[in-house]
Amino acid sequence: MSTAEKTLLPITDEPPTLEATAAVEKLEDGETGDASIEEQPFRLMIKAPNGAEVPVIATSQETVQDIKQVVSETAETVEYSCFYLEYQGQRLDDSTELSELDLEPESQFELFEDEYTEREARLHVTRLRDLLLGTVTASADVAGLDAGAPIFDTIKHPDGLESDTVAIARSDADDTPSSATKGEKAKKGDKAKKGKRSDKKTSENEQPAEADDEAEKMRAAAANHAFKDFVFDEVPAFSVLSTERAMQRLRLPLCVRQLTVSGWNPVPRYRQLQGDLLYLQVTTLENQSYQLTCSRLGFYVNSSSLSRFNPCAYGETHAGQAGVRSADFYAAHSLVTLLKRLSPKFAQAFDELQAEMARREPVEILPFVSSEQAATPWLVRGAENRGPASYDAGRVQDVYLRLGAQAGDSMRDWNEELQSIREMPRGNLSERVLRDRQLHKWHSEFAEAAIRGAQGVVEGEMPALNPSDAAEQHMYLRDNIFYSKGFDGRETFAELGGDAAAHVATGKDVTGVRLLNQLDVEGLNTLGSVVVDYRGVRVVAQSVVPGIFRNQETTQIVYGSIDSGSTVGSDPEFHKLMEPVAKALHFGEHTVQDASGASHTLYSSVDVKGLTGTDGRKYLLDLYRMTPVDVEFLESECTGDKPYPHKLVLLRPELVDIFWENSVRKAVQEYAAEKVKKSGESKAEESKAEDTKSEEPKSEESKAEEPKSEEPKSEESKPEESKSDEAPKDAMADFEFALDFSPDAFATTTESNEDPLAAAVRSASQFLKNISVPGLARDLASYTTSPLSGDALVTAMHQRGINMRYLGRIADLLPADVKSVTNVRRLVIFEMVARATKHIIRGLFRSVPTYLHAETFALVASALVGARYCATPAEHLSAAARAYPVLAELTVKSLGAEIQQQVAQRFRYDLDLDVLSELVRDNERILLREVCMKVGAQLALQQYHFVRPDERTVYAEASAALGVSGAKLTKPARRAVRERVDAEMARATTVTVSDVMNFVAVAKVSVQSASFADEAFEAGRMSLEQGQKELGLELLLESLALHEQTFGFLHPESARCYAVVSLAHYDAGEAALAAEFMTKAVVISERTVGLDNPLTIHNYLNLSLYEHARGNTLLALRLMRHAMDLWRVVNSPDHPDLATAHNNIGVMLQALHLYDDALRFFDACVTARERLLGPEHVLVANAQHTLAKAMAITGDFAGAVQAERLAHKFFSSRFGDDDARSKETAEWLAELTFNAVRTAKLTKSAQEKIRDIASSASLAHVDTEGKEPSAPVKGSLPIDDLLKFITGSSS
Repeated sequence: MSTAEKTLLPITDEPPTLEATAAVEKLEDGETGDASIEEQPFRLMIKAPNGAEVPVIATSQETVQDIKQVVSETAETVEYSCFYLEYQGQRLDDSTELSELDLEPESQFELFEDEYTEREARLHVTRLRDLLLGTVTASADVAGLDAGAPIFDTIKHPDGLESDTVAIARSDADDTPSSATKGEKAKKGDKAKKGKRSDKKTSENEQPAEADDEAEKMRAAAANHAFKDFVFDEVPAFSVLSTERAMQRLRLPLCVRQLTVSGWNPVPRYRQLQGDLLYLQVTTLENQSYQLTCSRLGFYVNSSSLSRFNPCAYGETHAGQAGVRSADFYAAHSLVTLLKRLSPKFAQAFDELQAEMARREPVEILPFVSSEQAATPWLVRGAENRGPASYDAGRVQDVYLRLGAQAGDSMRDWNEELQSIREMPRGNLSERVLRDRQLHKWHSEFAEAAIRGAQGVVEGEMPALNPSDAAEQHMYLRDNIFYSKGFDGRETFAELGGDAAAHVATGKDVTGVRLLNQLDVEGLNTLGSVVVDYRGVRVVAQSVVPGIFRNQETTQIVYGSIDSGSTVGSDPEFHKLMEPVAKALHFGEHTVQDASGASHTLYSSVDVKGLTGTDGRKYLLDLYRMTPVDVEFLESECTGDKPYPHKLVLLRPELVDIFWENSVRKAVQEYAAEKVKKSGESKAEESKAEDTKSEEPKSEESKAEEPKSEEPKSEESKPEESKSDEAPKDAMADFEFALDFSPDAFATTTESNEDPLAAAVRSASQFLKNISVPGLARDLASYTTSPLSGDALVTAMHQRGINMRYLGRIADLLPADVKSVTNVRRLVIFEMVARATKHIIRGLFRSVPTYLHAETFALVASALVGARYCATPAEHLSAAARAYPVLAELTVKSLGAEIQQQVAQRFRYDLDLDVLSELVRDNERILLREVCMKVGAQLALQQYHFVRPDERTVYAEASAALGVSGAKLTKPARRAVRERVDAEMARATTVTVSDVMNFVAVAKVSVQSASFADEAFEAGRMSLEQGQKELGLELLLESLALHEQTFGFLHPESARCYAVVSLAHYDAGEAALAAEFMTKAVVISERTVGLDNPLTIHNYLNLSLYEHARGNTLLALRLMRHAMDLWRVVNSPDHPDLATAHNNIGVMLQALHLYDDALRFFDACVTARERLLGPEHVLVANAQHTLAKAMAITGDFAGAVQAERLAHKFFSSRFGDDDARSKETAEWLAELTFNAVRTAKLTKSAQEKIRDIASSASLAHVDTEGKEPSAPVKGSLPIDDLLKFITGSSS
């Protein structure tokens, strides 16, 4: 497996699912069903009234509405939004599927303008405003500032060019041109034939000169490659995360000055009778102001002014006046068409806007379906986000335009929508895809609405339903979403830890909802659930169960208990519905007793509540106990003098699955061994019996009967043989395995280990403690698993079923005195410190008013990472902040002590503050990033200093930030630089209150997966692993299409599919296609998971390899440089995987004939691996062997001999002299040593010959694994041939 595959998808290493296997078998057998990949699409032609013809390719599952969406987004017909389609003179309903129409493979639809309604008019205006603004980022209210902004285009085209300078052309590239190149050459050839002969001769004579000039330009470009000024141990500036240049490029041309709702709205009743729907006010670029009316027939200019209302058409009231055109000129069905007539500058700018949109990568400019899906950066533009870019009165009217005047009264019934979607049919592929798409859309919209509502709860903008109760008990209702705070206001969790347990229970409840959503049991319903952490308060948002507010809650509970077990329901019908859930989650039937002593049989925990709503549906609530208790941790760490904060310590669902599968595997192995043992014993007994029988003398009677017994024996031999043939099929027929858990075991009382369900719970807990946690620690220490950031570490732990409370144990298992584990140990400790700091900030936020939250965060951040800059940050607080003792008394020492206490309590780890100080030194940015992302803070993007800088450094940074470095400064530029320098030198602390730009909500969402798309994805992966490349790629492309249909383009799952498809093309030798797909994966991952997320970084690294493979080496180096800069911001320059990147950079530089520059990176690769792995390691020896080759090509044979000697010594001592690697290094070493003196006397021309040979030979290869190669390959530049060529003894 290549590194690209391993780093792209951690899930790649998991075994294929049964569904994936079944899907592969069906496709191999030709059973594609409704998911037939061979289905022929329809080729439709849409004819519009403006004369445009839009070709559309669609499948039979598409609806007419889907076709209309494509038409409205096409440049030629973008002006249409309110229209209908006709086919053969019949108007088509929007919900009609194309399969219901009698279509030919090539059919023609007619587009007709439809009459507007008030809603259609508002949507038309809103759509135009969105198009003119060209908003790429998501809503700042939900996702934060600059959310979802990509920067890939600024990396690919740093100078804003349309094309890149590629690597120096290779000779073989000209011999085997691509199809596109061939086509271009053919066209040029045709043109040349038509031209005059003299022109042809001239072009032929000029060709060598032009080629020389082009080669010279390429050499100059190669000399200024991306790593020309690279410093290995230097941390790059934070500007690597800047979106400023990207947002400037994405800025669209201005088309109108103002487009707002007119002050003459709402439309008077008598004018509504005339067909008026909406009044608008437009100010064009020519500074002409128009009052427009939207009627049922379209838009027209009316005769109103700012002081006088006159709804009559302007063309009619001013007819005959000078300069006034015909009445038709001032009216049009589309607002775009009307504005093009009224404003020539609008027409020109709008055409430029359309051309700019068409030039962009589609995934780069697509709007988000839901703002909740956008990635939130922790560093954002400062000045640009401190105020609106321009005055726009229509900005505050956006809600009215989208929702109408009655927006406050148009509440959605979220629960009814969700349950109705779940009840949609799912019998075939199209139904499943439609259902999954609707579910994803619902969850995205619900999450966005829930986040907005939760922010209103925290900021005090929503009235409570029970204002007389304590603030912790307040409940809220808005837009049919129920909100409550994550506190134990009703003392439900008093025995488990109070508020701490209630806080955890809310997160576990979302996990339980996610589990049930994945199981998707018919007849069993869950609620929409979102948990939002915002400014120190956890808010739970849920859809409303019908009838829940009718004071019948106690009687409605028919399964489980609402009063901690005093009364228990065990409805038989509900119990039967829980059977598939119990089977999937490995729950066993267990008995609980209520307060009266009556016994009840349940599958789920008694705390899980099942009720029947007034709509007749059955719902499950409070799903925080959907996994067993971690009894080992509960008994050892939740009691004593310093107990864990709460007792709601549960196993993760992944751990339960891993333990169950491991137990099954172990049971099968024991069964097989026992069966082999029994089989051997039975054979021995039969052999002994046969021997005894043969030794016994036969009697006369037995001899007489012997012929009679032979015949039936031979007749019975056939069925016996058939039985033996069928034996392997029934080998597991008598195998029995049962392993179920009780979610209530050890929850309240100590269970007896004699109970099988309780014993299974204890065994799983012991498995976590003794197997999973030490196993992960070993993998981290050996860098089998090498997470790049805190969120990657969390993902790795969760995939293995390990809870965050075991971070301390993992840190203890990583030796502090081993240099090779310093990086990962620091990562683990930083994760604990960041989480502890999050809890501290959460408490401080609840202790001070909201207007002091920015100053509070700046104080804590400065005390945490800026102690070397300012040891007393509290001295610089404002007067309002000093009034609160919790802020005024906070010091670097007190914060450290509180972090130490939190880490000891929550992670059971003894944190040495001196060790922490040493780990934080020079790595402050890593810890600051982790804290910002966990708290949801967004800081202004600038170069934060953690020690006081000198003025020269600040001056250089200010010049670079203003883009005037290295140039002669003008007077205004000098003034701007000096202002920045003075402001930075006057900075009191590392982070100031003005640096805190925003706080964004951190949400946990019960996401909905696309089952069929996931099955196709797993089947495709498995097919590729089995060598079925064509089938695997076909399945992956099908999965990609299904993911896009379900989630849309802008989703992490779509990026994952693009990345894997790209890898499949790369393995097939199709580098161009691989780069194309990976480009989309990079942009999508930037917009959905983050600019500096490990997935984005790995996608950049892989894209650089693909671009290098297709010959774009300079572009590959730029992509690699960006990935390296991101890597060193997120982590540190001592990460072990950077050695592999250094090797790959060296290979790319060699391809550009930059051998001296390449040698630096090969040497850095050896140094990094020696520092982390020690001198005696196979990866170090491989790197030394590669370094020796690189030294030889530069003429440093003395250094080559030394490096090759070390490599040969290791291979010989470790693997023996007969190993292929030992023989190869011995051959290189002998030749290098023998010819060292001779080669030292070579002339300069001979050195050039060496380089010429090297350019046609591959001295080193791109390292895609960073591991020992499975089969050694002899160097492709034999030293003896090289020396013979140099000395002239070889032709």
